[in-house]
Amino acid sequence: MAGRELDIVLRDCRVVDGCGNPWYRADLGVRAGRVARIAPPGTLKAGRVLEIDGRYAAPGFIDPHTHSDLSILTYPQADSAVRQGVTTHVIGNCGMSAAPVVGRHLDDLLQLWGFYGFVDEGIGWAWRSFAEYLREIQAVRPSINVAALVGHGALRVAAMGFAPRAASAREQALMERLLARSMASGAFGLSSGLVYPPGCYADTAELVALARVAARYSGIYTTHVRGERETIIEAVEEAILIGREGGLPVEVSHNAPKWGAADDASANLALMEAARVRGQDVTTDNDSHMELAPRLSRALPQPVLDLGPEELMLILRDPERRAALKRDVEEDHLPGAGYAGLLRHHAFDRIVVFFAPSQLALTGRSISSIAAERGADPFDTFLDLILEENDRVVGIFDYIEQDNIRALLTHRLSMCCSDGLVMPPVEQLDRSLYWPCSYGEYPGILERYVRDEPLLSLEDAVRRMTSFPAQRFGLHDRGVLRPGLVADIVVFDLDRIRDRATNPFPHGAPLINVPHGYPEGIDYVLINGCVVIEDGAHTGAVTGRVLCHRAG
Repeated sequence: MAGRELDIVLRDCRVVDGCGNPWYRADLGVRAGRVARIAPPGTLKAGRVLEIDGRYAAPGFIDPHTHSDLSILTYPQADSAVRQGVTTHVIGNCGMSAAPVVGRHLDDLLQLWGFYGFVDEGIGWAWRSFAEYLREIQAVRPSINVAALVGHGALRVAAMGFAPRAASAREQALMERLLARSMASGAFGLSSGLVYPPGCYADTAELVALARVAARYSGIYTTHVRGERETIIEAVEEAILIGREGGLPVEVSHNAPKWGAADDASANLALMEAARVRGQDVTTDNDSHMELAPRLSRALPQPVLDLGPEELMLILRDPERRAALKRDVEEDHLPGAGYAGLLRHHAFDRIVVFFAPSQLALTGRSISSIAAERGADPFDTFLDLILEENDRVVGIFDYIEQDNIRALLTHRLSMCCSDGLVMPPVEQLDRSLYWPCSYGEYPGILERYVRDEPLLSLEDAVRRMTSFPAQRFGLHDRGVLRPGLVADIVVFDLDRIRDRATNPFPHGAPLINVPHGYPEGIDYVLINGCVVIEDGAHTGAVTGRVLCHRAG
């Protein structure tokens, strides 16, 4: 082939095609943003040749569960994602999307997103419709591709704020109209977060009605289910029911039972397998990190959270009601549909402040150490921080057992995700403020579970990171290395690959000064045919796109 016909050749790759097939040796030729040729090694020519020398070339990793809705506007270069080999983020998960917006409820939406304040400085919230929001993302020229879901929580806020009740017929109709417009603008589906206000106030019928709207546009339903501890089985059953009654595929988000759950991951997966036998399309995803970073209040029992944020503040200010709450938690009197149980199953030296808007000096410190400095009880300090920060304080908990992570990583219905977000470049990062999965999720899986502790073959791990999520979200021109498909490509050296965003709870110890850093061994990343990472460094290229779903 003449050199002028190809823009770039990746010479002598071990090609991992994304479908689970054994790797094979070949040259990859790229033209006009797509894979144009795959040929025997050393046979293709182009004006630019990248000498791969037998390193692995795979489709760019597609992260199906992220929260980059705001941070992609602040950090469009997306170093924390693209340096992992991630080329596409699916945003709008857990019922949280940044659009649509109804002006009279903008303050409520800001409250919903408030605990992401560390990444949204300078965002003007000028958009109102979903289409305007997507144009806002494209205007900042992101380095990665973005595919967006519509959050049920955002729809509920737009229609009725944080009202802790069922939607009226008028409010339900407004949510359905807003969802339909958003889907017509290119959203890929509907997401829900049913342990968080306002999603936790919705009944199943409300969600089924919205799912039917998304189904008209061939969308998907993704869900952070209503319970992840005592009620996890019922919660997964509800998710399956919503998909069945709504007539659309279901993705159960980060589906790992939390510490103290009565059932392990196999029980949830069995429910999904049974649904598939009945003909229903159900899958799941999970990350490989044990830690979680929710608001501290999310570790309180769900019945308390269901009362609403204002009532929670009143409880925390009232000595008698506060003491009753502590007793209920310590004696397990209230069911923990959310993350409750963490306060019983973990000492307070294993709950660490991630972000406290008005007390930034607390970042990286355990609840126990803060309590000792204040001369206070750790549980009271935990509750005090929620009150002092008006429920905007975020903590890092270790919340999933390794056995459940391994079970999910190896199950045929599970794909890989990060549950992270585009974060600041490492050089801008406060050393105590970071989210490990946002910097090293995908290299970490290849390092720990393919190379060092081989739970997965390389080809299967790559499939779970590429063609599986691409298929799931209808990104049919990506996720596989084939002629004619988009040239989103990652080149890595499996021998050298290393996740340098280490677990904040190493070997069971409390969080300490753990190192920050981008992963090693990710040598090249191409997005839409353009080299974005070269020799491990960002080239400054901003060729990512907002991907839009179209029914039919």
